[in-house]
Amino acid sequence: MTFDAIINKKKKDWNCNNLMDTANTTRGEKLPFSSPLMNWCTYGGIPRDKITEFFGEPNGGKTTTAVDICKTSIDIFKQEYIDHVDRLNSRISSGDKSAYSELDELESVGPKKVLYIDLEHSFDSQWAETLGISETDINIMQPPDVPAEEILQTVEELVSTGEIGLLVLDSIPSLVTGTELEKEYGKRTVAPLAGLLTIFFRKIVPKLSRYHCTLLTINQIRDNLDNPYVANTPGGKAAKFYAGLRVQFRIGAPVDFLGNELPTKTENPAGYVINAKIVKQKTAPYDRKQGSYFLMCQSGIRPDFDYASLAIKRYGVIHKAGAWFTICDPYTGEVLETADGKPIKLNGLSKVYEYLATNTEYYERLKKFITDDINGITTDAGTEDENGSESNQTLQL
Repeated sequence: MTFDAIINKKKKDWNCNNLMDTANTTRGEKLPFSSPLMNWCTYGGIPRDKITEFFGEPNGGKTTTAVDICKTSIDIFKQEYIDHVDRLNSRISSGDKSAYSELDELESVGPKKVLYIDLEHSFDSQWAETLGISETDINIMQPPDVPAEEILQTVEELVSTGEIGLLVLDSIPSLVTGTELEKEYGKRTVAPLAGLLTIFFRKIVPKLSRYHCTLLTINQIRDNLDNPYVANTPGGKAAKFYAGLRVQFRIGAPVDFLGNELPTKTENPAGYVINAKIVKQKTAPYDRKQGSYFLMCQSGIRPDFDYASLAIKRYGVIHKAGAWFTICDPYTGEVLETADGKPIKLNGLSKVYEYLATNTEYYERLKKFITDDINGITTDAGTEDENGSESNQTLQL
């Protein structure tokens, strides 16, 4: 048999028409963070249709970051659903009768679902709402005291429905195998979870790709007696091997309401800097290994702080000279002026935040400039000349 004949036969035998093009159709697609700083260091977010692992010490920002990914994913899945419906309606309008059945099936299922499996039984719905998630938009599963084998089997079955776009497993150490459940306290078992996860990850990886589902696992850190400088996580090495992205989170300095760092022992700060270390990156260049974002205790993640930081430190579109900041157009680099023709100069970072909050047009322009660069898009900035006609200035970052 020829190469093409074998491939066509396997497509039919395995019921997998995209056998040879899955890598091309999903390459580079990401589920973004709300934080542009995190998107910058991960080249757009966590990889779709693959495994990502968040791990770190307690109160390090793992769960909050995972919930944030759920929020952005919900918005993406809703928009993809709308776009898909529009395409099918367009086919129907052009006389394609086969699109009717596809549309009926799509509408019966709805947008891709986000499933959060809360093994720790600690999901905070109010905090999730603060981060922008409605209770009706996310599915929360809190399994009872059942063996890890049953939970992982359920995960595999749910992924195989093709209805889930993002599945969060919180957390790996909370999985208890059947062997451990049956044994009495004090009796040791030798790495039962590691062996189970090895089998699970081997089975789930091709299913994630086939059914277009992203798996996000949350893990903890244990003391590493062999090497105290290298973080050790429960569950063996399977998660480390199969993950396309691994991020270690650690709580950083406390900050005030304007993002200014405070002394470490400050009581009742307005928020914290959440530091992220990219430990493994298989889906993008591995040259950005450190990230962070601002997490406010009452209001959640502050993207505007991140945009200001990137504009100053990374892109230079807000010039810093001592305590003064000069505002520039992100596309042309020209210094913006006040109504009386003077350069816009702001004294202190707090004034920069106020400027971004009150000048919506500039803030949206800055967001698009930075977001397009993060996503590798050649930005096309439209401006109007004195006659009102539109002229485009393209800038490849």
